[in-house]
Amino acid sequence: MSERTAEQIRAELALERRHLDHDLEAFRAELRTFVPALIAGVVALALLTGGRGLRTGVKLIWKLL
Repeated sequence: MSERTAEQIRAELALERRHLDHDLEAFRAELRTFVPALIAGVVALALLTGGRGLRTGVKLIWKLL
C-alpha cells in the first residue's frame, strides 16, 4: 500500500472541490430554467390567496436566483 503525501491529498481535495463547484453551477443553471414556471405559480397563488402568498413566493424566487 503506497502512502500519499500531504500535497497529493491536497491536490485530490482541490480537484474534487472543482468538480463539486462545477456540479453546483450546473445545478443552479438548471434551476434558473424553472424560474418562469415558478413565477407563474407564485402569481397564480397570489391571485388565489388574495396576495398572502406573494411575499413568500417572491422570497423563494429571490433565493433561487
